[in-house]
Amino acid sequence: MKTSLPLLLLFALGSCSQKDAATKPLDYGVHRPVILISIDSLRADHTTPYGYRPEFAPTEATMPFLAQMAKEGTLFENTSSACSWTLPSHMSLLTAMNPVEHGVRSRKWSLGKKVPMVSNVFQDAGYHTAGFFSAPFLHPVWGFHQGFEVYMPGPDYLGTLEAAEALGANRKSETVDQLESKSHTDTRTAEQTIDRALLWLKKDQNYEQPFFLFLHLWDPHYDYFPPQEYRERFLPNDDGSVVGDELMQKDRELTAEELAQLKALYDAEIRYTDDQIARLWQQLESWGIADQVVIAITSDHGEEFMEHGRRGHHHTLYEEVMHVPMVLRAPGLVPADARIQATVSNMDLAPTLLDLCQLKVWGGRSGHSLRPLWEEKDIDRALSMDLLRPALDMELRGYRHGHAKGIFSVGEGVFQVFDLEQDPEEQHPRLSNLQNKEDAFAAETLNFLLKSQAKRHRPAKVTESPAMTSLLSELGYTED
Repeated sequence: MKTSLPLLLLFALGSCSQKDAATKPLDYGVHRPVILISIDSLRADHTTPYGYRPEFAPTEATMPFLAQMAKEGTLFENTSSACSWTLPSHMSLLTAMNPVEHGVRSRKWSLGKKVPMVSNVFQDAGYHTAGFFSAPFLHPVWGFHQGFEVYMPGPDYLGTLEAAEALGANRKSETVDQLESKSHTDTRTAEQTIDRALLWLKKDQNYEQPFFLFLHLWDPHYDYFPPQEYRERFLPNDDGSVVGDELMQKDRELTAEELAQLKALYDAEIRYTDDQIARLWQQLESWGIADQVVIAITSDHGEEFMEHGRRGHHHTLYEEVMHVPMVLRAPGLVPADARIQATVSNMDLAPTLLDLCQLKVWGGRSGHSLRPLWEEKDIDRALSMDLLRPALDMELRGYRHGHAKGIFSVGEGVFQVFDLEQDPEEQHPRLSNLQNKEDAFAAETLNFLLKSQAKRHRPAKVTESPAMTSLLSELGYTED
């Protein structure tokens, strides 16, 4: 498939202005700048504001900056992701649609051109728009570039994709050549991604105009190779027996001690990522615009460490992969030091950002603005989850409303129901039949899933380049 981009995906950033601070206070009016950050594979229960303490380094915080944002903004206690792997979940995050609606449920499909993302809305409203991603599944071949003036990879390692086919570039450039040289610093992808975002903000003083900036940060995704100084902090008695790539070695049985050490390395990756976001924030403060920026931080999914006999993600819809953090800070628009208890989805984030900037919010999509939860009443919302793996003949559909959660295996016809208040680790399901009209929760689930299925959009077909397929296989995504 040939991908046509409105502008070249990659651009030279070397001409950035040296101007570092605004000469006068900036007034963006109602169209305040927006930063949306997604941290890949980040489970809520490994973050500081959700009460986590690392096992081997209990005095260390995994996410002090996220905790600061939560103190100065609003934290959502019960946020579920739309899916348990990167591609469909991010498409849901940026479209406010569940995977069945937008259709990008496997890597065979890309977003239909007639389906606008949140970036399209901001761009149409006159915002400068830029996205910087740091993993293959955010590649433009799946349609993520829509609505962005600039959409490019942060880390150099993505250059190994030989992206000329998928990126739609008509000629080589110095930047493309640079990206095609595999980087030896890809253990610091957040650093590279933040660097490029800062350069874009400085270029032509983009930060002085309303802007929408989307950042995808990859480091907490397996394998776990944090910078050495972070490894030493979170694994202080490191004997070197765990390298960091053992989680997805399926033929290797991990001991409890090895799993604990892998979690420590995962925590180290999380803290490194948090520190890089704090570095971005410090620059916003130096420009005097931090309190005018609407910032949202969330994740696409969590990670499994054998809670249900699985490793990694892309296998289940259990809470270890579905419960993600979500924090929103916008002084004057969002209350400070507030915690919302309601069940919500990360699909609700894009409509919320549009609402806060007084832009028209979509109708007829699964995601809805979260504003009523802090302005009116903190009430649980019904939400859906999805996982499709065609090569494994696996299709899971999830539904949650408050503490009640159901997971339906379409092929097997098995419907598991959990009470997350009584059984938070999801070890004791009640089995039911989704067609059982006498089961009130089953009837509620079926009705909700049928309604969302009725909103389906037609996706486009994707043809991967051999380089793309090779890289995704190296990362463990081989079956789809």
